[in-house]
Amino acid sequence: MSARALHRLFLIACSALLLVGCGPRFAYSQLDWLLPWYLRGYVTLDAGQRGEFDRRLAGLLDWHCRSHLPEYVALLRAANATLAAERVEPAQLERFLERGEALWREIVGELEPELRRLAAGLGDEQVEELAAAFVRRGEEARAEFLSGDESAQHAARVERMEERLRRWFGRMTPAQRERIAAWSRALQPTTEAWLEDRARWQAELLDALRVRADAAAFAPRLAQALAPREARWSAQHRAAVAHNRARTLELLAELHALSSAAQRRQLRDEIDMLATQFAGISCAEPARVSAAGGR
Repeated sequence: MSARALHRLFLIACSALLLVGCGPRFAYSQLDWLLPWYLRGYVTLDAGQRGEFDRRLAGLLDWHCRSHLPEYVALLRAANATLAAERVEPAQLERFLERGEALWREIVGELEPELRRLAAGLGDEQVEELAAAFVRRGEEARAEFLSGDESAQHAARVERMEERLRRWFGRMTPAQRERIAAWSRALQPTTEAWLEDRARWQAELLDALRVRADAAAFAPRLAQALAPREARWSAQHRAAVAHNRARTLELLAELHALSSAAQRRQLRDEIDMLATQFAGISCAEPARVSAAGGR
């Protein structure tokens, strides 16, 4: 699995299981400026576009708060109950991961119509800005994940994984570090395939945007660009992704088995804190922060 795909896997696992990267009260209450801020990394929106996106995003946030936050709480508490056992199996962790992925697909489905509207309203300069950003981000990804020889890439993977796990378990023990290193060596390479697939997707999106003035031509091309990418993967790539997913779930289960009493206590305390924070978020008073003006 590519480093980017592994990162996405862990972001999903964080939300649904035990490895979320920042406090939910902060992350959730700031979504109405974080998402436009992310988009601005690719294209500069004008005041009218930002205002319209703000208005539509407010409704999406309300839906997300009422539909998903209660399930986040339930998932985190169920995960904590599972992790109370001396040993957990990869299949148990996969069930949480699968539910997290389903929740993610629901969010993408709700957001997609707003992205379609935004895409249709982009100007020529914005489309060219987007194309340039795609090239720049592609070069950055290649430099981050494919720089150095195989040994250097392995060392970077291990370091990133240890950093992600440190909040949850504290400092890794020698046995845990050895297991993380073995996990990294067992992964099958998919970074090149991911970069190629991303480049194809970006080309399809730009092709659609360049005919956006023609609604009859734009709609089917955009639909093709936004369709799930997994269906287009080669059998080899799909097998490699499945292999790496299995190895990653095994890693999490084995790190739990290798953890000390103090590490398990820290892990469960962190999960319990997250569940409590999610439960305390009020949907009746969503954050009113403008994407145009920042905080």
